[in-house]
Amino acid sequence: MSINLTGPTAAVTTTDSKISAGTYTFVADQANDLRTKVFAVSAIGGTQTGVQKHTAEAPKQLMFRRPASYAQLGGYNQVSGKYSKVPKNVTRIIGKGSAQVVLNQWEIIPMTLDIGIPAGSTSYDAANVEASVMMFITGLYDQKEELCQAIIDGLY
Repeated sequence: MSINLTGPTAAVTTTDSKISAGTYTFVADQANDLRTKVFAVSAIGGTQTGVQKHTAEAPKQLMFRRPASYAQLGGYNQVSGKYSKVPKNVTRIIGKGSAQVVLNQWEIIPMTLDIGIPAGSTSYDAANVEASVMMFITGLYDQKEELCQAIIDGLY
């Protein structure tokens, strides 16, 4: 299965959100390397007063980058029965948002998520790999309101 954002996709909102029934339509954008997929917001729907779609000056993008090469397990210790070093295959998700700090001065809001999956675990224990990623996404989704508010008011 391949990552392919399209749209319109329902926006995640919070109780006190200024977004009502929001949607984002994503289109494929040009990546700067072959292991990255880039999607930009080409249209915004619903009630999102003051929210702008992607522009060069005010980006709204999601990028998905797979590892440059997939690491394998190595260095099995016969005495301990364990691998001495388990490399991680890191998938990186990068978001570029933007907001104005004053009229017509846009600043980028960088967001990065690294998912370091231990080599060998995707074939030996795929269920726990998936559960771990889903737990993380679920936790973020569950705390979306609290996280947004904490970012705004500084009270964590």
